[in-house]
Amino acid sequence: MKKIAIISSQYFWLPEEVGPTRFYSIALVFKNSGFDVDIITSSFEHHEKKQRDQSLKSPFHVIYLNCPSYEKNIGVLREISNLVFTKKVAQYFRANGMKYDVVYCSLPPNSISAVIGKYCHKNRIPFIADIEDLWPEAMNMIIPKPFRFIFHSYRIDAEKTYKYVDAVVGTSEEYSLRASKHNGRDIPHRTVYVGCDVDVFDREAEENLNKVFKPDDEIWVTYAGSIGHSYAIDNLVKAAKLLQDRGKDKIRFKILGSGPLKDEVEKLAKGLKCKNIEFLGYVTHSLMTAFLVKSDILINSFAKDAPQSIVNKIGDYLAAGKPMINTLENDEMQRLVDSYRFGFNVPAEDAGKLADCITDLTTSDDDMGKRARLLAEKRFDRKTSYNDIVEIVNEFVAKGSIKEW
Repeated sequence: MKKIAIISSQYFWLPEEVGPTRFYSIALVFKNSGFDVDIITSSFEHHEKKQRDQSLKSPFHVIYLNCPSYEKNIGVLREISNLVFTKKVAQYFRANGMKYDVVYCSLPPNSISAVIGKYCHKNRIPFIADIEDLWPEAMNMIIPKPFRFIFHSYRIDAEKTYKYVDAVVGTSEEYSLRASKHNGRDIPHRTVYVGCDVDVFDREAEENLNKVFKPDDEIWVTYAGSIGHSYAIDNLVKAAKLLQDRGKDKIRFKILGSGPLKDEVEKLAKGLKCKNIEFLGYVTHSLMTAFLVKSDILINSFAKDAPQSIVNKIGDYLAAGKPMINTLENDEMQRLVDSYRFGFNVPAEDAGKLADCITDLTTSDDDMGKRARLLAEKRFDRKTSYNDIVEIVNEFVAKGSIKEW
């Protein structure tokens, strides 16, 4: 039996835990494809910011590396926790690495993938990097330009990782191609959207629909996700105010999620006397599915120059089968909207055009929602799309030891 190590310090969650289950789904696909799966992850749970219950059952062998806690997504304590994991995973591989036929490692954090990549390259073990985000590019929204030098090590470690990889899996085409950008070689890659398990989405929505009451005469415009610097939730508040002033009283905004700017945007809504927007805070994924299904319009809201591409929530949004308004300026996301015609692209941080688009959609008879659902089933359903990950890994396992390039 082929043995794989899946390394995800901050992105692996068991179903009983609060965070997204993408890496759990990846591990399950490998197990169902005949791999013996070891998960190597942190003792600290990034989503809820707490130490994890290591007694939870799993169909895989989960190896927890004890790492210190931190409270903020960006800060010295998180860096320390990452460095501790990097040191401990390097020690683990020096003692155990040769028992693996292939290593699959999440990126970021970049320091971890750089260290593991070097080990795998030295020992001719196939090394596949899974690119979920681009560091330091993602920090540019938060850190002023004169201070970005503090993330220079991220860029160095990213290029080290791309030097050592045999292949990459990216959650968008942009991420997949990033590995070859400065590398001098065309790195084999697969683009596999984060997606969702459509059957699980449907089951969770059905089980929770009766928990979400929606008056028949209301039109719900819903955002689900983080309330942070990249997401321009203040723009949703301004659009809600415009619609309220226009007498569109039946259009109601539902904001699901939390984040560092939640108090600030709630204060803005209160100051503008918006009565048509509700901040529901964090809700479980199962309850979120019911809100999405009950809604009429979904918003993929982003700020200008946001670095994200095809983000996690898109699979759930599409599975809900509702029209989507996208304000992310990323070319790949905009092409997806235009090509499959499941919604509209609206300029980022333009409350007026957003309000106009919402108004237009309330009177539209177009089959955007049906096309959204079809796209979810075709390209975002993990049951089928994640087989591409196993396929590219098997290509390198079949070759045996990796030769020098």
